[in-house]
Amino acid sequence: MTGARPLELLQQALAAAGADLTARELAEAVWLADRLPPRPAPTDDPDPGGRPGPRTDGRPPGTDPGGHAPPPPSSQGTDVYAAAGDVADGAAALPVLVPDGRALPAGPALARSLRPLRQRMPSRRGFELDERATADLAADTGILDPVLRPRPERRFELALVVDDGLSMHLWQELSSELRTLLGRSGAFRRMRSYGLDSRHPDGPRLRARPFAPAAPVVPSGALCPADGRGLVLVLSDTVGAHWRGGGMGGLLGGWARRCPTAVLQPLPQRLWPGTGLRTEPKTLRAGGRPGVPNSAWQVADPILPPGLVSFTGLPVPVLELSAAALAEWTGFLVGGGELTVRVAGTAAERPGAFTPAPAAAAVDMRARLAAFRAAASPEAFVLAGHLAAVRPLTLPVMRLVQQAVLRGRGSPAHLAEVLLGGLVRRAPAVGPETALPSRYDFRPGLRELLLETLPARAALDTAAMVTGLVRGGDGAGRYVPALRAVTTGTAALPPGATAFAEADTPLFRHFAPAAAAGERVRDVHLGALAARDPELTALVVALRWQQAVERGEQVLEELLGALGPDHPEVLGGRFDLAGWIGEAGSPQTALRLCRELLAEFGTRLGDTHPRTLTLRARIAHWSGRAGDPAAALAGYRALLPDQERVLGEDHPECLYSRHQSAFWLGICGDQQAALEVHLDLLPRQRRVYGEEHRETLRTRANIASFTGLTGHADESLALWQALLPDLRRALGPDDPLILTTEAEVAYWGSVNGDLAGVLRLVPPLIPRLAAVFGPHHPTPYGFRQRVAQATGELGDPAGAVALLRELLADLGRWLTPEDPVFLGARADHAYWTALAGDVATGLRQLRDLLPELEGILGADHPYTRRVEESIAYLQNVN
Repeated sequence: MTGARPLELLQQALAAAGADLTARELAEAVWLADRLPPRPAPTDDPDPGGRPGPRTDGRPPGTDPGGHAPPPPSSQGTDVYAAAGDVADGAAALPVLVPDGRALPAGPALARSLRPLRQRMPSRRGFELDERATADLAADTGILDPVLRPRPERRFELALVVDDGLSMHLWQELSSELRTLLGRSGAFRRMRSYGLDSRHPDGPRLRARPFAPAAPVVPSGALCPADGRGLVLVLSDTVGAHWRGGGMGGLLGGWARRCPTAVLQPLPQRLWPGTGLRTEPKTLRAGGRPGVPNSAWQVADPILPPGLVSFTGLPVPVLELSAAALAEWTGFLVGGGELTVRVAGTAAERPGAFTPAPAAAAVDMRARLAAFRAAASPEAFVLAGHLAAVRPLTLPVMRLVQQAVLRGRGSPAHLAEVLLGGLVRRAPAVGPETALPSRYDFRPGLRELLLETLPARAALDTAAMVTGLVRGGDGAGRYVPALRAVTTGTAALPPGATAFAEADTPLFRHFAPAAAAGERVRDVHLGALAARDPELTALVVALRWQQAVERGEQVLEELLGALGPDHPEVLGGRFDLAGWIGEAGSPQTALRLCRELLAEFGTRLGDTHPRTLTLRARIAHWSGRAGDPAAALAGYRALLPDQERVLGEDHPECLYSRHQSAFWLGICGDQQAALEVHLDLLPRQRRVYGEEHRETLRTRANIASFTGLTGHADESLALWQALLPDLRRALGPDDPLILTTEAEVAYWGSVNGDLAGVLRLVPPLIPRLAAVFGPHHPTPYGFRQRVAQATGELGDPAGAVALLRELLADLGRWLTPEDPVFLGARADHAYWTALAGDVATGLRQLRDLLPELEGILGADHPYTRRVEESIAYLQNVN
């Protein structure tokens, strides 16, 4: 019996269903299906209202202990995002692989430039059988005795020294490809690669492997073999501390005296003046013997007559990483003659004790961007704008964006201009080491300024260009990890993520038809989608959001087919489904769908219709949940006057917008203003809801929290103590707000004198809080930070450091590097590190952090002032 094989049948069935997979894609899908963990059982949301409320110290300002805080991960339909090294396990994305472009340009041409080095000469150690001589000896003497001769081998042995400092992480993939190319070129008898630490406090250090800090140290003299047939190539952008301080001169001079030595510079020549290695054009002359060391070369000025200028030290050529430059250098090494090239001298000062540069003062970001624009190439500036439309950023994703945006005009140097131009910084590592690429972020405020230089659709345009590049590739080369956003999965996206590419089959595209001119309607039926289906109603009531999304898609498709896209029930169904998608872990998808609906609501209902106002409130809500608290605050502030004009000041929707304005004020750091809004809101809620309504009690909790945070600890404790019996009477015993209030009473009691009470009362509550709020809610983490602080203040700074290290690892999984909570935890960790005995490390971390705090939070923020005070205190102690 013959017929199609099972996989072919599966491929045909999927093609008929609209998923036309290649054989490779099908194989990956089958492999992944067998390895995905079982879908976890849904858990109930601790607060069906989903409304944020009071803040506690160590949490984002304004976080509600009984509601939802700004979420952690975000997603955007089935778009593709970067997979960075600190992404946590969660339920918003699936790991996928995307093709990565080559980091080393013109690899074949570089290999051809090495051909002059493929000389052979008799080996001094290896021998082979000389068949003719052996046969002649046997014929002449009758004795069969093998005759050996030196085996021919390549003349040169190469030592490739890779500078693996902080800036060189940009070139890590390039150095790996270069090592592979050199090893496979057949030009060398042997090739060895080493790592170079150009920032070590005791001077430059060589290690046995590049990008391996734990590798053993290697003496510099081991690089040049005793037979004089070695070459040394140093791959470096020469911006490390010892390149600038002169410490590398002795190392280069030691090699240049014994064997030919050169520096391979991945940056283009026009950027060399900004590096730490001073170069000047010279003409080098060498005799006819191949491979003589730099000390045997003659140096002359290419323009001025001999004797007019002198050159001190040994000349070390600095070569662009290009086929033409390498071909000229290899031809000079083998054939002698003349070579005009930029060289660096080795007569540098002896390296002394390395002193880190002081922390830079805060710089106006518009001035920084203006300076970059004046110095950078046009390609680099355009690339920076498109990179600002993607978040998070990793080097593989940046290379993909560069290839898509610049096409044939791009080179690695353009990306280097962006990374070395003061716009981007490497995000601090907060979790355990992973195999995923490191994450990079624009400095605070620069992303928004760069996006102003591009059209409004920059993010969509960038993703579309990268998508076209990925789909149009030939599939050759390596692949790098990425994340594909879904409503459930084995990984999570960081907050505020934006996609760099689009998936092949957008999951939600048919739920958001393009807005078109249509007739006005009197109302839109919110909640009608669940009412259409009893199963869907049960899922929504049980807060089983993932299942609600899956069933809601089916019901909405039926409505689309029966009623058309303009029907009020379909418009309302799209609103409902967007909210369920956000609650299922994809707030950016919810935000996108709500924004698409807003134009249609405005057209069919009018801009001041109550349903349109409700949709605007949801857009503000999902903006904050997707990682943009400033947009959320601005959205609610703009919405409230329209709501009060249409609905009346005491309408519940107006009260809720006031509450949300206070909440996002706290998130943005203005605690006093948040307290004032809550104080104004409380009598309104008492009048509308009554004393024991949950919203009234939540506002009282917010007032108690912000009273303490604005400097009135004793009054805050009294407010929390008065609130607790009212909560127990009005709410159930295990309500999240009650658990949080119990922990707050313990904390503010410690602030008023009973410090040991924090360690006695708060730790038992943390597991209960974590179980109720879930792994991403900030409330348990805030109390963990308080426990760490109390541990240090009670005389155990080492214990505080250990607790804060664990806390930072967890916080880094769901907070952006600019988040105030993350910055505050970093400040605490640095402070207690110093008090635990490592004052130098703690001070350095605080000094590095201070410019970030000034740029992100401002000079008057409490965290900024606290770090300034800590630095002054530790300097006096030290």
